[in-house]
Amino acid sequence: MSFASLPETTQAERLADLARAALPAWGLGGARVSLLKYRENAVFRVDFPDAPPRVLRVHRPRYRTDAEIRSEMAWMRAVDGAGIHTPAILPTLDGELVVTRAATGVPEPRQCDLQGWVEGSPLGTLEGGVDLEGPELRTVYATVGRVAARLHAHGAGWTPPADFMRPSWDADALVGDAPTFGAFWALEELDGETRRLLLRARDGVRRILGALPPPRALVHGDLIPDNLLVSGDDLHVIDFDDCGASWLGFELATTLFPLRVTRGFEDALAGMLAGYRSVRPFPEEELALLPDFLLARGLS
Repeated sequence: MSFASLPETTQAERLADLARAALPAWGLGGARVSLLKYRENAVFRVDFPDAPPRVLRVHRPRYRTDAEIRSEMAWMRAVDGAGIHTPAILPTLDGELVVTRAATGVPEPRQCDLQGWVEGSPLGTLEGGVDLEGPELRTVYATVGRVAARLHAHGAGWTPPADFMRPSWDADALVGDAPTFGAFWALEELDGETRRLLLRARDGVRRILGALPPPRALVHGDLIPDNLLVSGDDLHVIDFDDCGASWLGFELATTLFPLRVTRGFEDALAGMLAGYRSVRPFPEEELALLPDFLLARGLS
């Protein structure tokens, strides 16, 4: 039986073994690990005697290079230094930010990194949305909008290190012939009519995005409710795994798409735009394309 066909609980147990194999690099051999989230990456809480908790991330295979992960962390450190709260980046005893380890039952070695623990509760979940509505939802998403605007302003004014390397969320990556998240039109569950409909949608949004100037804004790429931790009046941003170049309209679509399929989309959109515009302008030409960016996000 292939690893991918195993029950998720079994996969997570094997990845926990791999996490334990990585922890000695940080001087944390024998620490207790407990699963926090397993969607693409496997994320574990790490508890060690007389030490604060930490978070170890076991990366999905072949998604990011070491250079891309180090670049992700470079921006995280920079935005945290600018007052946008992100987790601390914790190097190994040898000063490395990424290590690769293997474990029995996991078919390939996996990259691992360690970050500081952040107190707080997720704003919601990708699957379930946000358990707020009306004015409360608008108020919360106004904060999200302000944070997004500060991230984008920082990215626009920041000089990355010379070896900075991150993906571009452009038309090819989202709806090209070989999109980053796979050929959605080839899913076995689709019947012929649905597949043809998806291909028409793909081709239409590909023409629209392909006609835009190449995306140059540095964006988070995944400001979904799971990645926004609320602690009192503070909002911490986590999981920069998909940060890279894109359009600001795609960041907006990525953030709001979960509410499009649950509830509260209009209130969240109004709040996010109000918060964003209190910090910097949002390009009207990209806001006009929000339905197309939402479609691109939904297809990807």
